[in-house]
Amino acid sequence: MATPSLKEAIKDKITATLKESLKTDERDFVNPWSNEDKAAILQKSRCFGETPIDAQKCLDLLTRVLYILQQGEKFSSEELQGLFFGVTKLFQTTNSRLRRMVYLIIKELELDPSEVFICIACLTKDINGKNDSYKANAIRVLSRVLDPANAAAFDRYLKTAIVDKNPFVSSSALVCGIHLLRSVPDTVRRWVNEIQTKYDNSNHAMVQFHALALIYDLKKTDRLALHKVVTSLAKSQLKSPMAECLLVRYATHTLMTERESSIEKTLMSYLDSCLRHKSEMVTYEAARAFCQLAALDKEGLGQTVFGYDITHATTILQIFLTSPKPVIRFGAIRTLSVLAQQRPQMAARCNCDMEPLLSDSNRNTATLALTTLLKTGHESNVERLVKQITTFMSDISDVFKIEVVRAVKGLCLQYPNKYKVLMGFLSSNLREDGSADFKTDIVDALLLIISQIPAAREVGLLHLCEFIEDCEYSVLCTRILGFLGEEVPSTSVPSKYIRFIYNRLILENALVRAAAVDALAKIAMRCPSLRRDVLILLQFGQNDNDDEVRDRISLYSSVLEQCVEQDKEQAKSGFQALMSTEMPFSLDALYDGLVEHISCGNQDSPFDVSALPSEDAYKATVQAQAALQVETTKKPGAQMGKAAPSAAAARQEAAEKQASANAELARVVAELTGGADLGPPQHTCKPKPLTESEAEYTVQCIKHMYKEHVVLEMYVTNTVQGVTLEDVECRLSGLDPLWSAIGASAIKTLAYGQSASAYVVLEKRGGEETAGAVTGSLGAALHFLMKEEGDDLGYEDDYPVEQVLISSGDYMHPRGLPQGQHKSVWDGMGAEKEETQKLVLNYKSLEAAVEGVIANLNMEPCDKTGKVEAGVRGHTLLLSGTFLGGNSCLVRALVGMNAEYGCVAKLSCRANNPQVRAFVARALM
Repeated sequence: MATPSLKEAIKDKITATLKESLKTDERDFVNPWSNEDKAAILQKSRCFGETPIDAQKCLDLLTRVLYILQQGEKFSSEELQGLFFGVTKLFQTTNSRLRRMVYLIIKELELDPSEVFICIACLTKDINGKNDSYKANAIRVLSRVLDPANAAAFDRYLKTAIVDKNPFVSSSALVCGIHLLRSVPDTVRRWVNEIQTKYDNSNHAMVQFHALALIYDLKKTDRLALHKVVTSLAKSQLKSPMAECLLVRYATHTLMTERESSIEKTLMSYLDSCLRHKSEMVTYEAARAFCQLAALDKEGLGQTVFGYDITHATTILQIFLTSPKPVIRFGAIRTLSVLAQQRPQMAARCNCDMEPLLSDSNRNTATLALTTLLKTGHESNVERLVKQITTFMSDISDVFKIEVVRAVKGLCLQYPNKYKVLMGFLSSNLREDGSADFKTDIVDALLLIISQIPAAREVGLLHLCEFIEDCEYSVLCTRILGFLGEEVPSTSVPSKYIRFIYNRLILENALVRAAAVDALAKIAMRCPSLRRDVLILLQFGQNDNDDEVRDRISLYSSVLEQCVEQDKEQAKSGFQALMSTEMPFSLDALYDGLVEHISCGNQDSPFDVSALPSEDAYKATVQAQAALQVETTKKPGAQMGKAAPSAAAARQEAAEKQASANAELARVVAELTGGADLGPPQHTCKPKPLTESEAEYTVQCIKHMYKEHVVLEMYVTNTVQGVTLEDVECRLSGLDPLWSAIGASAIKTLAYGQSASAYVVLEKRGGEETAGAVTGSLGAALHFLMKEEGDDLGYEDDYPVEQVLISSGDYMHPRGLPQGQHKSVWDGMGAEKEETQKLVLNYKSLEAAVEGVIANLNMEPCDKTGKVEAGVRGHTLLLSGTFLGGNSCLVRALVGMNAEYGCVAKLSCRANNPQVRAFVARALM
């Protein structure tokens, strides 16, 4: 009898001990390596040369080296060299764990060319050895350290490794090929037969997966070959579920980029067959593919996509919602959530199985279920859903909170009668703790609801007023105050909001106080009954300790004082321009005008700003004058007998030409995109010739950059006498996977001596990690119908031109700074907004290097640093520009010539956007 009780006591004690040890979230985690010192680790690296080798000691030390490398610790060249030569001594060990760590370390170290030679010699010995583990790992490391110039020497080894019987070796060789394809594509293309053979004959899942990935990478630049490969593989039977998932993704990508009936039928049938696969991973991937296609097919109705019924796909996801595996439930509800954004009626079929997930133990799954139900639910369920989500909003991350807010916003716009419940939910979350992004999304939702639902205006404005009483984010508070200044005058009782705004004038920082002054002035100008009261409130702040706030109060008070006087109502006529942040003229034109005004001795007369041109007109004038100067230089006697046109006439003519060109571009883009709004053009790049100047047809490419699109203008000139071109269009290749063409125009007729433009509109795919910049090269050719004199039929012909290169510099617009301003702007951004790269450049002279850096970055030299002084060995180059999206960017490049390494550079970039500075700093790599 005592034995069972003893067992129970021991069991209870073990359970209590385990529970105590598993409470990791209640304890502060202490990193045992947080105080690792680089110097101490390098000192201990002498153990690599000990005899015999202490494997455990070396393992511990190499792990510490890996840790500090991953933490961003930088090693000098001498330290790297000493560490590398110490690690190479460990190639003689037979300990498999230590040898694996050696391979990992070599992949992470930045090796010099001389060290690479030694490393490759050690790896070659392992590749030729009999140990398959060493051979496979050595091949993987080889792809990271191999110089492209020496890749051909290893062609035979890697071909043999691909067809090796050991799947680990074969898979490693295929992964090596995937990496080498970026640097030596011609070498990897010679392995096609071996790769195809291994793909067809291997039964190992990972080998087939890597072989398929490499085959796709080899064929992706050739559209026809890629389609042939994807369709042929779709008809075959794959043995690897991972390879099957990869092929499903490739098939989906093909369907999303190409609408061809034969390919579409084959691939849609293949995706439908994958829904009946025995692997859950494959069936989920196929169902997800159908949902992606459903979101793409805007013309599809009901349960059809491209004319095919996909009810089975939503049925699969509905079954997965009841799976006992949490990851499958999460994947299914996440896919349905994406589907509900475009096809809510399709996702609504699964509502009955989504509702039990509201009580799922995984809060992320429960949140996605709720947001999906909000997108697909009925008006009668709104209160119940909002009540349920309120119970666990505090337990989910801000990422999912933002998803909930967006779903609530969409539901409020769909069912306007429920605005009180939904706005109450949003306002209650405004008062809770949360990140700036979360609060910004809630404010965005409230502003949209107020503007879209008139009945919700006053309730929403009161919610915003209550929020700014305790708002800790100055930018958000400033934005709300600006909105209140616009909306409050149109409410029934504007005076009840004055108290909230005035409190900001006496309790907040200078930025918010200035915004409060603006809001009060706007309300006063539109509400005559409140002008005298607001004027008194503003006068209380006349002794503010901030210059900007005092200036605004003084300016607005003087205007209001005139308005409250009799017969002075005209004082408010210019108030709208006074409150606007946009200048009606170009600041550069103002500077030039003031310089000319002073130099002409007109200091006593007032300067008239009404004659100053706008920003666009001024830029057009500068470009026209530059073109006129070039033309005059080419033909010095052409204009001798004619008087030069006046500056005003030149400005007017240039402005008209620029306006005409902008209108033509906008018309063409609207026609090609079906009226879709691409947003304002960011800038236009300089023309790039794609043919020789003596060619029979000359082509120049002009790139018009938009936020998410690029418009290529092909300016074609026919120089062949007696030949007329018709239906001239530009055909591009190599678009996938970074670009998709959404429209193109053709030149109807191009006679001898005529010039015209054909346009292609490209949409970017990706670029989120590089601030919207997508680079690459596209194959280009002209396709036209050529007719000679007397020939009415003609014949079709293709005229290949150079590749269209979209480089990092195309996303930068050069913008100069006044003399001496670069340093102050640079210091103003701060060192925390800096990204630095050390580079070895392929230039023979310092002058060529400076010119090359300027050309590649496409930025404007500042402070006369664009020229190199004679006889110097180093030069500091200061550059300025505006990156895509209006991001100001500054660069400081230290360029020098080194006897050992040649041309070296240290490039530092400062910008407010971290993605911009990282992209620009790596632009020359």
